[in-house]
Amino acid sequence: MEAEHTPAPGPSATRRPILERKQKPDGSWREYPCLLLYRAPGLAVVEFVMATGGEIFGTPITVPPGSISNGYFWARRPYNLYRMRDPAGAILAHRFDALTGVSLSADAIVYRDLALDWWVQPDGTLIEEDRAEFETLVSAGAFSAADAAAAHAAERAVYSRYRHIIDDAARLEQRLGLA
Repeated sequence: MEAEHTPAPGPSATRRPILERKQKPDGSWREYPCLLLYRAPGLAVVEFVMATGGEIFGTPITVPPGSISNGYFWARRPYNLYRMRDPAGAILAHRFDALTGVSLSADAIVYRDLALDWWVQPDGTLIEEDRAEFETLVSAGAFSAADAAAAHAAERAVYSRYRHIIDDAARLEQRLGLA
């Protein structure tokens, strides 16, 4: 399992286009054109330019236009990680999303969003987002028992290991020259 946390350095992807496809809890789809930065068995790292930026509702986080988000997607984890930087490269925040059904192909990263998100500020402050929405969806039967279990597994991982996960991603970026 450690190999999934810290893949051996290898040739990075050639910054080719890849699509991030997220199925929302209501069944709708959101698509984000990205660049593939790195690919290893069970892991894809993509880059997304946040052209418009904005304030993150319910948090003190503001994302300036032109900021960059590196998204980490693991095939066997119930969460992903976004490392967000301002246009000058300084870390703005990290975001974890609870998810399931991750599929990593040559052309797309596809997954189902489980509503729960967590923001981590540069000082390490952890902010949970969308708990009420998640609980409502569970109560309404919008999530299966397996979906709810995956979201709770993501929650346990984030609360117990978020600093380790972020540090591991930072080390990978450093080794591969992605930061």
